Amino acid sequence: MDGTLARRAAWLASAKALAFALGFALPLILVRTLSQTEFGIYKQVFLLLNTGMTILPLGFAMSAFYFLPRCERGRASSRLVFNIAIFHLAVGGAAALALVAFPGALAAIFASHELVAYAPALALLGFLAIGTSFLEIIAVANGEVALAARLIVLTNLVKTILLLGAAWLAPTIDALIAAATVNCLLQAALLFWYLDSRFPRFWATGDWRMMRAQLGYALPLGAAAMLSMAQLDLHSYFVARSFDAATFAIYAVGCFQLPFLYIVNESVGAVMIPAVGRLQREGRPSEIVGLIASMMRKLGAMYFPLYAGLVVTGREFITVLFTDSYRASWPIFAVNLTLIPLCMLTAACDPVLRAYPAYTAVLVRIRVVLIAVLAFGLWAVTARHWLLGAILVMVGVNLIDRIVVSTMLARMLEMSWRDLALFRDVAKLALAATVAALAAEGVRALLSGAAPLVVLAAAGATLAIVYVPMVWMLGVPTPTELAALRRRAVGAGLGFALPSAQARVER
Repeated sequence: MDGTLARRAAWLASAKALAFALGFALPLILVRTLSQTEFGIYKQVFLLLNTGMTILPLGFAMSAFYFLPRCERGRASSRLVFNIAIFHLAVGGAAALALVAFPGALAAIFASHELVAYAPALALLGFLAIGTSFLEIIAVANGEVALAARLIVLTNLVKTILLLGAAWLAPTIDALIAAATVNCLLQAALLFWYLDSRFPRFWATGDWRMMRAQLGYALPLGAAAMLSMAQLDLHSYFVARSFDAATFAIYAVGCFQLPFLYIVNESVGAVMIPAVGRLQREGRPSEIVGLIASMMRKLGAMYFPLYAGLVVTGREFITVLFTDSYRASWPIFAVNLTLIPLCMLTAACDPVLRAYPAYTAVLVRIRVVLIAVLAFGLWAVTARHWLLGAILVMVGVNLIDRIVVSTMLARMLEMSWRDLALFRDVAKLALAATVAALAAEGVRALLSGAAPLVVLAAAGATLAIVYVPMVWMLGVPTPTELAALRRRAVGAGLGFALPSAQARVER
């Protein structure tokens, strides 16, 4: 089962990583075509849009992971999908009407009238974006992981082409909003095609009893997810309200790179949720712990060297991507990087929480308290115009959240100190990344004064050269993994052979 989960997660993660790579050029073009103030307004517009897409649906579409496997094919599954579509359209429509009726709300949120003129266009874009945002979830819940991966690549390719075209030909906020709106219209057509082909005449069905069951499952979890997203987004709103658009642009660049992490986390979560749910139904909590350890081991192999490399080369990374104009983003970026290892705990906790909904009420209470702490802390630091303080408060509250929730779930799964042995490879990966980071920092110090791109390339190469042998020396790869790597190396025609598991044991 672990191998199947890994392959499914790899499908989704690869697709989302490719999607992220496709859109990677957009901010790099915009920082060179828009003024710092205009770039700050652009970031505010899409901050608002992304927050609405994440929070307003309250995770209702995630009910498909729980109910679809339990539904008989036919009218029951069609009613389930219809309810999700109606819910998304309803909340998107309500948000759009509210924005049209009260455009001054944008001035209240950002303490600036610069976004008010975009209210009608944002209302339409928000309605379409929220109404069509559940395509991937339904495809994965329906067991079509490979198709979901293709849809992710296709939709993001179209989105990237449209936004890059707007950024290149007419670099204005209006043009970017228009391009995003056209993309959502195309996605709406794709969504209708998929739903009607998999759930024929879904639009002609409805079941209020099913809707109530879905609401009962999704709303508590949605509330917890909404509070979790507030922990991640609230700081940006405080900064946008307390500083001008140009300063917000500096802050937004400092928060860069994290979308890639959530791409991987979402992909892992999409395949972990059904697996953990099945083990929970079968009463096998110890196997859930083993599954979490395996997942964290795989994530750690990627997250730890990424974190180490960016800590060492963060200044050069920011300068190469965003020019010297955004060098002031480095301190914010350095603090924000702490979220990379914390993402591993998020990926571990979320599937378990969805499999044990009885604990959701406790989670909501915990996060309500943390949101209060976060809001007070953000108010205190932004009132004093301490920009770095905002990211320090946000990361600190998220660290507390991960520790408290992880402890609660460990007790729920009846973990013992003996189970910590399952996570020993995670510690070894962290050690390997630390050693590699020290070597990369030495190279960076030797190249002090060189061009940022040269420093970035040399330090990154050093980290990779040291990290991979360290992982092998610490005995992290299993015999199966070594055999698979050896087969791939031979298949690729490489002129070297990896040591066998037996040879490693003999050494």
